[in-house]
Amino acid sequence: MEPSYQESRMILPKNLAILLSAMLVITWLAMLVTKFAYYDGMSMTAILICGVFFAICVIACFAARYSVTVYEDRVEIFHVFRRVTIPKAEIITTRVGEMNQIKNYSDWNLKGVKYRTYSVVGEEMAVGLKVTGKRVYYFSAHDPEAIAALLPKEE
Repeated sequence: MEPSYQESRMILPKNLAILLSAMLVITWLAMLVTKFAYYDGMSMTAILICGVFFAICVIACFAARYSVTVYEDRVEIFHVFRRVTIPKAEIITTRVGEMNQIKNYSDWNLKGVKYRTYSVVGEEMAVGLKVTGKRVYYFSAHDPEAIAALLPKEE
């Protein structure tokens, strides 16, 4: 089945991921220089462990993905390692706007509600879905109006 809407991108903005990677590499190189030039008491094992950990962090920065796919019968959200599927038949209300504004559901007066937010760093605009079973999902999007047009509206 072909998706009606699809978007995918990194969790971190590319500039931020590059900056973080550069800082981790510089930190590791500074540890090496300190070991060999100034302080011989630093363990080489600790430096190697930090290097492996920093390499894993750099790979995770660029590998962490976020995607939203809207089909005729469902919405699929993939955030880092987690995939969430929301059937359109379960959607009660759809909200669109800035993330901090649509998160205000005080007029619903719901108790025991489970809130889930899936977003990328720096993304302001989002879609909010009130779903049966006392669940509310928020997810960021480049074009939330296009997603909202494909979803059921409040009756």
